[in-house]
Amino acid sequence: MNCFRRPPNSCYLTQIRWKTVKFKPKIAKTKPLKTPSALALDHFDFYYGPLFGKKWPSIRLGLLSPNRYLAVMNTMSRNWQAHEEILSDMGARDLLTAIRGKTTEKVIETKRREVEERASEETNKVKQEITQNASASDEPSSSSNSSIDAEQDAIFRSAAGLGEFRASPGELSTATLQMGQKNNKDVQITGFEGEGVRIPKREHFLYYPQSLRIRAFDRAVLLDFPAPMKDEVGVPSYWLLDGGSLLPVLALGLQKDDSLLDMCAAPGGKSLLAALSELPSKIVCNDFKLARLGQLKRALMTYVPEDNEASNKFVLKRKDASDVKTWDEFDAYDKVLADVPCSTDRLSVSTDEGNVFSTASTQQRLNLPLLQTKILVNALRSVKVGGSVVYSTCTLSPSQNEAVVENSVAIARNDFGIETVEESLHQLVSHMTASGLYRFHETPLGALVVPFLPSNFGPMYICKLTRLQ
Repeated sequence: MNCFRRPPNSCYLTQIRWKTVKFKPKIAKTKPLKTPSALALDHFDFYYGPLFGKKWPSIRLGLLSPNRYLAVMNTMSRNWQAHEEILSDMGARDLLTAIRGKTTEKVIETKRREVEERASEETNKVKQEITQNASASDEPSSSSNSSIDAEQDAIFRSAAGLGEFRASPGELSTATLQMGQKNNKDVQITGFEGEGVRIPKREHFLYYPQSLRIRAFDRAVLLDFPAPMKDEVGVPSYWLLDGGSLLPVLALGLQKDDSLLDMCAAPGGKSLLAALSELPSKIVCNDFKLARLGQLKRALMTYVPEDNEASNKFVLKRKDASDVKTWDEFDAYDKVLADVPCSTDRLSVSTDEGNVFSTASTQQRLNLPLLQTKILVNALRSVKVGGSVVYSTCTLSPSQNEAVVENSVAIARNDFGIETVEESLHQLVSHMTASGLYRFHETPLGALVVPFLPSNFGPMYICKLTRLQ
């Protein structure tokens, strides 16, 4: 008999063990990477926050908001006047006419003579200082050329560059200089050439071209311009331009029959503005990349009719403006515009495609001040004695703005024998501020347009240098 056989129809108790199920969240082994635009914003918060102080929240909000535009009337179009009336009926005012007001030509001419007389006196003082410094260069230098405050200010302005950009020094071999200039030795750009360099500054009078017609909505008006209208042959009657981009062209102070070089011309908005002023006799548009040259050519073909005499003013060139060794445009132009590649702050915080803050573009971003310095040095070599260079960027960074100007002036002086003076932009800043559409931040050199919501132009940095010798 099997003692272990279970009797039929019997019930057994079975012990059941319930297992507690724990749901563990899946954690990635590495933290998710930030987008380039998020990295750019963090970068700006770190560097620009202390620089702009209480202004930074307003500037930051402006950068993150859509920018505003001006309407540049294309006076080469057949129906531009009729279309300008439409914009006027919408409430867009003529910006430059509003700035000029009812001031007569006689009053303007008197003011110009007064300013130029004072500027001439200041220039003579600068030339005397240059002569004295040249004669004293063989003597032992004094213990200090600048006060402690000035030295500390220079260090503070370069501090952002030391942390923000660590560009690898680049050696530039230069060919024998033409036009009687001395042979240049190899130049090593470290980013510290401008330390302790004083750039003299003088008063400056600017004419606003009578032929330029710029329409703008008043401050805090939320209307947008309609899409540009075209005439019967398809030429647009106007195009839309960020308000900051107008200022470099105004700062040039173009005069009748000037020759103008736009060193980094694509996409062509500033070259077209210069043509609409009807002042330059020749506009040389240079760019090195074929894609950008194609973009520039399309813009000129779109806005300049074939039968318009302005089409004969344009000359397209493909040269590397950042190559000091091969650059050969010496003492050739009355005005030079160096609107250089930069970090493009507004674009950097709003889009990820092509963003210089992406991992793949890190070295390109770090080398920007070096690239900009080379371009500005070549610009100073290209302008005639007595001519002017306008340097401009669309960034708030002192490392790409004032520091580049200081380093370029020092290199041009030490290696090419070029002396320069900064032209005061006080008149331009005062008039644009009074219009209610622009806000500026005070800088040691040049002028800086900062974004703010009521009109939200910029950012745009401009500095004007005139070559003395």
